[in-house]
Formats: sequence, C-alpha cells, structure tokens
Amino acid sequence: MPLSPQSYTASRRWTLFIPSGVMLLAITYLSIFKTPVPVALQDVALLDKWGHMLAYAVWTVCLLADFSRARIRHTYILSAAIAVLYGGLMELVQYFFCPLRQGEWLDWLADCIGVVLALLLFAGVRALISNIK
Repeated sequence: MPLSPQSYTASRRWTLFIPSGVMLLAITYLSIFKTPVPVALQDVALLDKWGHMLAYAVWTVCLLADFSRARIRHTYILSAAIAVLYGGLMELVQYFFCPLRQGEWLDWLADCIGVVLALLLFAGVRALISNIK
C-alpha cells in the first residue's frame, strides 16, 4: 500500500516529485544538447513540434500527478505556469547560449499546446475516476 503524503517526513517529501524531476532533466538535456533524429523519423512533418508537444504534455501530467499526490493547492495553475515558463526559458537559453540549437517561438507554442492538452487530459481522467467511485 502506498504511503500517504502526510506520512512522509519533511526530509522525504521531495521523493514525491521524482517523476517530474526526471522529466525536467530529460527536457533540459534535450533542449540544450543536439540529439540525432532516427533515420526512420526524418520524413515526419513537424517532428520537432510534435516532440515538444509530447515532452511538455508528459511533464505536465507528471507535475499534476506529483502536486496532487503531495496535496499542493492550485495544482492546475502551478503545473501550467511552471511548464509554460520553463518552456519559454529553454527557448531563450537556446537562442542566446546554445550555438548548436536555435530558439523558436513556434517551439514554445508547441510546448504550450502540450501543456493545455495535458491539463485537459488530466482533468478528464480525474472526472472519469470520480464518477466511477
């Protein structure tokens, strides 16, 4: 049986955020370092934008789940704000500091679309679960 957030001591509460932390590290790595695209996917239209949407959607779902599990208030607003602002920050970092990458506003827009999709998905699943109970 999983432990409730109240049973975590203050020093162990951070472990509730491991999933979103792992996703944050993955997004940061992929944003800063140039990674090769598999040959099979090179012909996919707008692959970069799809990747941004997927990564930020998954990260936002992780944030929503982690904040909900930790019983943090304003889960939706906090998760959306963190993901949208971080997406914008990564594009600025790419534009100004990463010579192998280029920051694009359309990438940030794709991040934002992924965040909105995650919010809708999470709210929908949560509503379905509450209707089942």
